Amino acid sequence: MNVFVIGGCHHNALGVIRSLGEKGIRPYVVIQSDEEKPYIRLSRYISQYWIVASEQEVLAILKNEAVHFHGEKAVLITCADNLSSLVDMNHDELRQWYYLPGTDEQGRVTRLMDKEVMSQLGRETRLLVPMSIACSVEQETIIDIPLPWIVKPLVSKDGAKTDIERIYTAEQWKKYSKIHRLDVLVQQLIDKDFEFQLIGLSLRGGEDVIIPGVSHVIRPSATTNTGFLYYTSLDSSFQEVLARSEVFLRKTGYSGLFSIEFLRGKDGKDYFMEINFRNDGNAICVTAAGINLPYMWYLYHTDGDYRRELAESQVKSVYVMPEFEDLSLVIHRHLSLFSWMKDILHTSRFMEFDRHDMKPFWSLLAVSINRWLKKLLHCLSTNGYE
Repeated sequence: MNVFVIGGCHHNALGVIRSLGEKGIRPYVVIQSDEEKPYIRLSRYISQYWIVASEQEVLAILKNEAVHFHGEKAVLITCADNLSSLVDMNHDELRQWYYLPGTDEQGRVTRLMDKEVMSQLGRETRLLVPMSIACSVEQETIIDIPLPWIVKPLVSKDGAKTDIERIYTAEQWKKYSKIHRLDVLVQQLIDKDFEFQLIGLSLRGGEDVIIPGVSHVIRPSATTNTGFLYYTSLDSSFQEVLARSEVFLRKTGYSGLFSIEFLRGKDGKDYFMEINFRNDGNAICVTAAGINLPYMWYLYHTDGDYRRELAESQVKSVYVMPEFEDLSLVIHRHLSLFSWMKDILHTSRFMEFDRHDMKPFWSLLAVSINRWLKKLLHCLSTNGYE
């Protein structure tokens, strides 16, 4: 059976490609990117790839390729919020050709992507949700939440990680309002002990939920929600939030790969941040720990014994590093080179480097060096060193 992976030029999609490839499955990959030669296309595990610029081109490929299935459905995995919404909004048509992530109701996942909607659902299932209010930065809104705040796009697919900002003063809020023109969620900023994720797989609309462990974000990246992390099995301190997350997923009716993000406050309480209805950018840590969730999604739809696969797999504790994002912290002096090198020695898996699939890494390294040299030359020229 064919597997289609749709996503951007990012280690999110690359992690899924490699997870499947390590099980002998070579997926078809649709890459939505403005880059002419996106680095992930070079993975040895890809059967065929397409590079497109728009969501509508992604949709056209999914429809056009369906004629070659000869009546057999393909398994679909999404690796970006906008593409999860695209599939959701075209669910009724695509379901005739694909085993889709999502719900039985077209458009429901997209509605649930609204952070105010997901927060309300979290409250209904007794998850602890920080105080928040949805508003437009273009309108005067009374925000009755004590500072500091975290401000983020109301719908993830409509914004970027750079739109997320911490606000400590009224002056900062005014400045943010002048720069950004989107609907946002203003949320109480939690005094956190650490961030963690429950990365998993939901089947049968949340009736069967697989959450093998927990990822602790040790060192967040400055520009993305990917960071140096530690993945391990769940201890007793996570049992309550795990049980409530399973109820939350049943309420959504969602099937597919997902991640739920939390903060553990210094008060010892776990605060629900958001759910991602797609493969998570950090999800390769679960594969590295010994649990291959993309493969289990495939097995479920091919009458494979995913329960046996799960039973025969054991969670091992691993450190996982997004090496390019992490190195940028060293370059910008937010992290010492010595600390970074020490962390590399503890790292079990990298998000770009893979000794069994080296071409994407070398391509991204070359692109990164080229960009750095251009910035350096620009800096030198603007300071009169030509």
